Amino acid sequence: MNALPPRAERRRVLIVNRVGHLGGVERVILNLASGLPRHGWEPILACPDGGELAEAARAQGLRVAPTPFDRMRITADPRVLLRYPLAWRQGAAAVERICRDEQVSLIHAHHPVGSLYARRAARALGLPILLHVHESLPARPLYALALRQAVRDYSRYIAVSGAGTALLASIGADLDRGSVIPNGIEARLLDGPTPAPAAEVTGPGPHIGVFGVIEPRKGQDVFLRAAELLARDHPQAQFWIVGPLALKDKAGFQAQIRAMAENPVLRGRVHFTGFRADVGAWMRAMDVVVQASVKHESLSMVLLEAMALGRPIVATRVGGTEEGIRDDHTGLIVAPGDAPALAAAIARAAGPEGAALGAAAARSAREVFAPEVFCRKVAEVYDQVVATHAESRA
Repeated sequence: MNALPPRAERRRVLIVNRVGHLGGVERVILNLASGLPRHGWEPILACPDGGELAEAARAQGLRVAPTPFDRMRITADPRVLLRYPLAWRQGAAAVERICRDEQVSLIHAHHPVGSLYARRAARALGLPILLHVHESLPARPLYALALRQAVRDYSRYIAVSGAGTALLASIGADLDRGSVIPNGIEARLLDGPTPAPAAEVTGPGPHIGVFGVIEPRKGQDVFLRAAELLARDHPQAQFWIVGPLALKDKAGFQAQIRAMAENPVLRGRVHFTGFRADVGAWMRAMDVVVQASVKHESLSMVLLEAMALGRPIVATRVGGTEEGIRDDHTGLIVAPGDAPALAAAIARAAGPEGAALGAAAARSAREVFAPEVFCRKVAEVYDQVVATHAESRA
């Protein structure tokens, strides 16, 4: 392992994330932050305090700057929109204060809203902004508006897949100012001891799990419709929904899928785990890992982590899925929202084909998504952005 540069030789980057829960984007941030010091960068995380993200960041020794961000969800509700100007001013003032006090060299913003919080500090202190694009088409009008504003301020962007670049192209962004860098997988999933399967997962199975925060775009409802089709032919199958309700405005969807789980065919066979910090252990316990997303999935961390653990994977053809999974080789891919196709693919992956799919996925993960490659490439972009910005101001 490379020795860390002396602290005096490291520059500081402020990583801005508008939410405090721990989802796929946030796991990307934690993976990145753990590797940046080896490349001459000291990360500081600006995010809301009190959530799983800040807790996990502190647990791995990352400096956290608690910041009063409103996530500014996309909505047409005027009562919600009216509070955003004050929320923006408060969040932007906090980012500027942190950048000034910590002598930050670069702001790395995740999501266009993060970039909007960063623009005041960038202008006041002459700092560059790097925008990290985790989303994909289709873009809702208010999201596209926020993204158009964000691209006016960034020095450069990173997209996690070609699907993110296509999103930026759709709003007229300058694609010459960007790079595609696939997400890296947590090092311990590739190099550490294989995690023991979660003890809560018992019985003959097959055990089939869908992972991610509970919200409509993640397709947990489609997963349950597929589970109903599977349950009749697989009387011992158990279905696991692993992930929290991270956003209160999705509570209605959570109630909907809990009601679906009470269908007589599924009752007692669907398990809601809530938030689990040990995602690897839960994936390891699954006979099949499912990504059932119906939209806005640029390059799912669930897919990459399941690949690293050698799990048979079934995924939907959304965003950058096909940039991570090779259909019929490292996983099975179906159309989004198609419950019968999802059920058929899960049945295949749970059968004799599953072992070969999982082994091929594990090999691909090590070749393509190694965390050190990810951190090095991002740090190289940091270096280029800061050098170019300094030249432009000279």
